[in-house]
Amino acid sequence: METRVRPQRERPLPDVDGEEELELSRYWNALLTRWWLPVAGLVAGAVIGYLLSLGGHNVYQAKATIYLGQPLSPTGTSQIQSLSTNPSTAKQVVLSPYWQRLAEQRAGLAAGSLTGHVSTQAVAGVAAALGRVGQNPLVNIVVTGKRRAKIALAADELARIVVNQVSGRYVATKIKNLQANITAGKAELDSVNTRISSLQAEVQNGGLSTVERLLFANQIGLAVQEQRQVTEDLSQNQQLLALAQNVERSQLISPAHATKTTARSRRNSVLVGALIGLLLGIIAALLWEPAARVVRRSAV
Repeated sequence: METRVRPQRERPLPDVDGEEELELSRYWNALLTRWWLPVAGLVAGAVIGYLLSLGGHNVYQAKATIYLGQPLSPTGTSQIQSLSTNPSTAKQVVLSPYWQRLAEQRAGLAAGSLTGHVSTQAVAGVAAALGRVGQNPLVNIVVTGKRRAKIALAADELARIVVNQVSGRYVATKIKNLQANITAGKAELDSVNTRISSLQAEVQNGGLSTVERLLFANQIGLAVQEQRQVTEDLSQNQQLLALAQNVERSQLISPAHATKTTARSRRNSVLVGALIGLLLGIIAALLWEPAARVVRRSAV
């Protein structure tokens, strides 16, 4: 006796695409039905963001620009390495608690006012942009705070401290020596000019023998040579002094001026608040019907 196996019917596969379309349709209908919730969230978020931006404190920023300088050898013929050629020098000085406290005292700020409110920015020059070396960058010393006038003073004080620390030793000593040499050279030149004038007056008075005239002429010639040498040395020292003062020495080239910034951007606050409110409104619209069913079941 044969046993027949009845073929099983194949179960139909679930229509995934249809279910997804049904879910999307349900969500879309929920948003259309309660469209006022996303709109209300958008408006409420924008208003809240605007009100929060009004409550932000005004913050001022003061920026002083300094030139670090480029020290040269005593003869001014070659560059040498020093504090001004180290890019981190200015940053280390302005972030030092000791120098910050000194700047606070000079600017009339409370102790600790500059902590966390000071930074430096290197201003790249043309040589840096072209990939060349040998050009020291300008450095911005930036101070932020709520007291406009005093943070500008603090930025200037920090800039002066950096200038003094960078150029207050080698370059300052070099300038002092050159100034002393120039003063001595001018005095020597005056002495030589006086001697030449005296010798020329003796010759012009007459009554001198031929031998005496020759002796005076020889002395005048030697004095003129000395005058020329002293003048050349004086001119060279003056050029070296100008080089040290304008190229080698660091200096404050742009004093600080405080400008107002805001701790919170009003435009960004409104946009972020509106976006958050819109998202919350969409979520509320989608969860409205499930939440209502739960409430009705709880009530029964």
